[in-house]
Amino acid sequence: MSVESFDGLDLETRIAERAAAAGLQIDDRAIDVITDHARCVLEHNERLQLTTVTDAETFLERHIGESLEGAALLDEHACGRLLDLGSGNGYPAIPIAAALPGLDPVCIEASAGKARFLEETLATTLRRGTVWHRQVQRPADFVDTKPVRVLTSRAMGNWERIFPRVAPMLAPNGIAMLWAGESVGEIRMRAAWRRLSLVARHGLPGRQRSWIWCFRIRTSRVS
Repeated sequence: MSVESFDGLDLETRIAERAAAAGLQIDDRAIDVITDHARCVLEHNERLQLTTVTDAETFLERHIGESLEGAALLDEHACGRLLDLGSGNGYPAIPIAAALPGLDPVCIEASAGKARFLEETLATTLRRGTVWHRQVQRPADFVDTKPVRVLTSRAMGNWERIFPRVAPMLAPNGIAMLWAGESVGEIRMRAAWRRLSLVARHGLPGRQRSWIWCFRIRTSRVS
């Protein structure tokens, strides 16, 4: 997919419209960040294989739209660390952080090439945030002990094991958000997930079997 794939598409207007459809009002600065990020993904896609989506309309919905759906589920005044597991191409972290400027994104990516891409993209678009080029599978793998306000994961391998291990790093008011299919309904019943309480399951437009699953750390025992 080449950068010319967006030719003839008023991407800025479409992003603003998609944000409004999700219930978000974002400013011009956020729209510019999301637009520039999308163009960066396409520019480097052939070399780094950042996405398999080859249609501009599908890209707009699957990557940008579904990230904005996640941002709309959060408090517009949310502040603190946004930790994105297996960031890859920067979705959903960069659009969420653009829409909610109180969040400071940390993109976790094990691939050296993708980690460099994320570092360069954050520096030139969002102009804040950091990248951890490392495997993070448990709290001991964290660079520091700063609590996480928002934990996100989308299309990360082995999420069913890693997600509940990392969840204890959530702040008391933190929320963990997982873009995944119906298998979460069964997996969340496993013993490792008992510390997590499901608070919402948000359907993604046009997707019959994909949701954003939202969890919080349990504050009391539930039998």
